Amino acid sequence: MPSVAKEQLKESNAKAELDGTEITMVVEVGSNTYTYILTNGEEVSVSEENIEKAMLRMKVTEADMKSMIETGNLDMILGVQNDLNKAKYNALSSLRGSFIAEVTNDDGSSVSIEAILNGALEPKSTFKMSAADTNALMNKETNPVNLFMSGAMKIEGDMGFAMATQPLFS
Repeated sequence: MPSVAKEQLKESNAKAELDGTEITMVVEVGSNTYTYILTNGEEVSVSEENIEKAMLRMKVTEADMKSMIETGNLDMILGVQNDLNKAKYNALSSLRGSFIAEVTNDDGSSVSIEAILNGALEPKSTFKMSAADTNALMNKETNPVNLFMSGAMKIEGDMGFAMATQPLFS
């Protein structure tokens, strides 16, 4: 992930958009913790230390991570760092709550990713969609509103919070 993040940052306008900012993200895979700190839109540091109140904490089981790797569906995790800009930074800085992304693979199996924003577990929403729709969303081939309006994305829980997360995926 660090090398993918650095490549995506080189190809983006993140340096200009995110100068003077710091984004903290923790990815928990089973019992392993990986912390990413992005400074000024270009400097990425990675460690196995834990930051209690990271801006974004993503949790996934080892089995689900293995499934995502095997099916080539890592976009929900890797897509967070795609096209970082000031609007995403502002949304990430201000949102407090959590959501679960339940992604169904072509073979009918599913994986679950929990995202906790700024240490808050509430409000909470659950997004349910297919891996193909998740990939399209993360690759900017569609947007959350279109997926929801077409019925391709189901949302449970706090609808206001779910709608507030839209800038993270736009």
